[in-house]
Amino acid sequence: MRKLALMTAVAIAAFAAPAMAASESWNVTEESAVGIKSAQGKWLLKTEGDNLSGSATLQRDNGTEITYSVEGSLKDGVYTVKLDKRSDDKKGCVWTGHAQSATALGKSTGYIGDVVCEGSKFVIRAQGQ
Repeated sequence: MRKLALMTAVAIAAFAAPAMAASESWNVTEESAVGIKSAQGKWLLKTEGDNLSGSATLQRDNGTEITYSVEGSLKDGVYTVKLDKRSDDKKGCVWTGHAQSATALGKSTGYIGDVVCEGSKFVIRAQGQ
């Protein structure tokens, strides 16, 4: 009986592991040509396959904080991510991020791409830890 219970627990763990979402943290910088020049902080993400979701907390260069939710996917090496419920009231923001050029050492330096919102545009640089 004990052996059966142990084998059942091992089987459940083996089948459940691939379905579980992984958690990770990304360093993120928002850069704008007008107004607040930049904000730096983290995306705390849960990833499952090619999908991601989570939250963002960044500090602007003037010291104020900005928060928002993150939800998106990766397809053909390009992230498409909605930045919803932004505390700065920007609406309809979507980031399209692609891998940055490799460094001289051949290492990727993360992702970069434009964010288009209703009435504004800026750049996000992101790199997983």
